[in-house]
Amino acid sequence: MSIFKSILKRALKNTATLERLAGLSNRQTVYSQFGEDAHIASYYNRLAVDRGIVVVRGCIVDVGAYRPISLSNTYGFYKRGWRSINIDPTPGTKAMFDRVRPTDTNLELAISCKSGQGTFYVFGVPSVWNTMDPDAARLAEAKSGIVPRKVAVEICRLDTVLDRHLKGDNFELLSIDAEGYDIEILQSNNFSKFLPRLIMIEVHNVSLDTLKDHEIVRHLGTYGYTLYSWINPNLLFVRADSFLKWTPSVGPLNPIC
Repeated sequence: MSIFKSILKRALKNTATLERLAGLSNRQTVYSQFGEDAHIASYYNRLAVDRGIVVVRGCIVDVGAYRPISLSNTYGFYKRGWRSINIDPTPGTKAMFDRVRPTDTNLELAISCKSGQGTFYVFGVPSVWNTMDPDAARLAEAKSGIVPRKVAVEICRLDTVLDRHLKGDNFELLSIDAEGYDIEILQSNNFSKFLPRLIMIEVHNVSLDTLKDHEIVRHLGTYGYTLYSWINPNLLFVRADSFLKWTPSVGPLNPIC
């Protein structure tokens, strides 16, 4: 049998058939809107190859989680046994996440610098325009023609949520999609205590010329984060001790997602 396999392998070498077989055996599923989950997975693959740091399982905090599977930056990792703290103030979000992702921590609240009560602008359940930012809500209303419903929501600081729910797990990724409320979320974290390896943030209205001076880039730079990549409209930042120095690839890489 081993001789037969060897002959077959030589016969198929560098052929279209072998290429198709390789494609079938390495199929990937992407759940994010712009392939962000595949990009994050590739980062961890390179981290293992270039730095010898293998992350099998970690905790993700997803602020503005939206939906448990559709357009999710985190579902691919959930399937592999990672744990997420999913946060979204849209009414009904927690119930849906509890049904679809029952092993995660699912919270229906907003994140900001001051805990208390606030107003959440709801364009739909779900909707990519839902936001805590009144300016972003006005722009969304002008674009969509939809008058948002104003909903009273609970507000917590991010570090308060992490104190309650992180439970000592490796904090690998902070994903933020808050429609203009991103800097307030970052400012509500205690970076001296909670320092994720990666931070992904959706940022609009930025160009290559203005990127380096953006308030989020400057803010995270003070905590040692480097802008690693830009999958428009998402910026991916890497903690200083995990920043890669690229080396030639050695062998095939197994996708995380």
